[in-house]
Amino acid sequence: MVDASIPGHVAVRRRDGRREVLLHRSLALIGEDRVEIRGARSAVALPLLGVALSAVAGAFIAIQAGDLPFPLLVALLLFALLAFPVSVMALVGSVAGADVVADGRKRSITWQQGYLGMGVGTRELVPFGKIERLAVTIEGAEADRWRGERDALRQFALVLVKRSGRRLTLARVPVPAAGQTDGMDRTLAVGNAIAALAGVEVELPDGWELVELPEEEAAAGGRRG
Repeated sequence: MVDASIPGHVAVRRRDGRREVLLHRSLALIGEDRVEIRGARSAVALPLLGVALSAVAGAFIAIQAGDLPFPLLVALLLFALLAFPVSVMALVGSVAGADVVADGRKRSITWQQGYLGMGVGTRELVPFGKIERLAVTIEGAEADRWRGERDALRQFALVLVKRSGRRLTLARVPVPAAGQTDGMDRTLAVGNAIAALAGVEVELPDGWELVELPEEEAAAGGRRG
């Protein structure tokens, strides 16, 4: 079962009881025995545009077929035949699919195709027994060796480390340098939820540690770096 100690300032409770954590162009849905990482709601915009353009092309062909030059007619027909099914699959994947699924009942984590995110076309499957640990990494905190300056952004990543040594990225969270504690909180909230399912530990980057805060200060985050 997922650990319930997820900071309230990084998670929103949904009507279905799951908690939602915003990541980078994606979000994590955390339930009792399942964690899904899927594209953000804005990801439906491009598939919807593809469906709309396909419908317009089809209507234009139906209305003007007799008056259109043959090459244009063929081009429009090919566009409609290709764009419509791809856009519909992308739309279904954006609405109902997930890119990464950690399932406590199946005892595994799967990475799925973006367009066929409902379980068709799985790219990777890692049983919990093959996971050594999860790790949070951060880029941009080290001074640039040429200019001696640090980046204005921090790129957090939640990485799965297999017993074989292979590393697979679960999620990314880029934040401004001034908001790096929030970036760590979001990344670690998802990491802790998946780690609780898989029964593994989450490794923090050097220079970071967990601290216990009074309840009235919890909204400010529980990580220090």
